[in-house]
Amino acid sequence: MVRNSGYMCPNCNTPFRSWTWIFRLPGVLLTAFLMLAGGQGSAQAAERCDTIRVNGTVDWYPVIMRSSDTGLASGVLPATMVELGRRVGIDVIFQPITPFKRQLVQLENGSLDAVLGAYWTKERAEKFQYSSSVLDDEVAIFVLKGKEFPLSKRSDLVGRLGIRPFGGSYGEDFDQYAREHLAMQEIAPVPTDFRRDMLAMLLNENADYAVLGRFHGLKIIEEGEGADQLIDLEWPVVSNGVHILFSRKSPCAHLFDRFEEQLKKLWAEGWIESVLADYRRPGQ
Repeated sequence: MVRNSGYMCPNCNTPFRSWTWIFRLPGVLLTAFLMLAGGQGSAQAAERCDTIRVNGTVDWYPVIMRSSDTGLASGVLPATMVELGRRVGIDVIFQPITPFKRQLVQLENGSLDAVLGAYWTKERAEKFQYSSSVLDDEVAIFVLKGKEFPLSKRSDLVGRLGIRPFGGSYGEDFDQYAREHLAMQEIAPVPTDFRRDMLAMLLNENADYAVLGRFHGLKIIEEGEGADQLIDLEWPVVSNGVHILFSRKSPCAHLFDRFEEQLKKLWAEGWIESVLADYRRPGQ
């Protein structure tokens, strides 16, 4: 039986969702399990691939979301990784929540096997193995209602103050353009703080716009108090493929081709499209 510690699937009680389940492991027990896996266990894990250790950001709708209370993961990428593990025949273990930049360090040194959800950049591609794109994510500009401005090209953002999540990337092309031409402030590494600070800065007119994945931003608008005063501009500044990053130093690195083969089959079968339907545009 393939275990998927830390994963929470949507609609598990529906016939279509019979392929997976919730494996609830309290944070204390998970920590104890990881500690027990140290010592001799870590030395053995370095020689063989018994499980695949995965992580990802905590608040990127619909890519990956994690509960701050339980650590359980949901979203398109966790569902996909669990299904890939089932098909390849390996346990998928979600690691404790840690900052995204730390995850990339762990991925580079092989203490983490995969990170769920990343755009392509040249720097990362030199360090990690990229899966095929699992889904496309439009990056949109969010503004205060009544403060909309014409937007049909990136240069329309020049001369305006923008905000974005701390440590995030919107793809190499847009990141480079932002560094060279745009006034952009990174705020709040903690998701709830980002929502609060983003809303405050836009509502108080201390910033002109926020840059977010469109679905993620729309989810904030749907759920946040005062967020209904925001609106997304129609033109996307970029549309990025969202990938799974695999460590080159992982004891499971030899499984990359098998994961990639199964991922392509999921697309061909329409499996990923069916999961995406669970996370349709908020309000629809």
